[in-house]
Amino acid sequence: MLSQPSVTYTYYMKDASVFWAECDDSINLHDYEDNTICINGVDATSMFMACRNALCSKRSVFAELKTKDHTIDSAKEMIAALQKYVDKNDTITEDN
Repeated sequence: MLSQPSVTYTYYMKDASVFWAECDDSINLHDYEDNTICINGVDATSMFMACRNALCSKRSVFAELKTKDHTIDSAKEMIAALQKYVDKNDTITEDN
């Protein structure tokens, strides 16, 4: 039996920023030298789980994060958005 080939691409982008776009389910990376990478096919659930993995795994981003005022403000914004989501959906079960 032949295994399907796999491909790995590795890029280095200095000071890249990333965002998820709902319109085409894509992760978009952009740096300040006008380089852009777009990865399509990443739905909302996959993006949510990627964020969860970055924040909640044993080797989370917190060990590398520089704590500054804007970082704390962003964390508070994230907490508020998550709390709003939990409050709205806390009574929903998998069967609903």
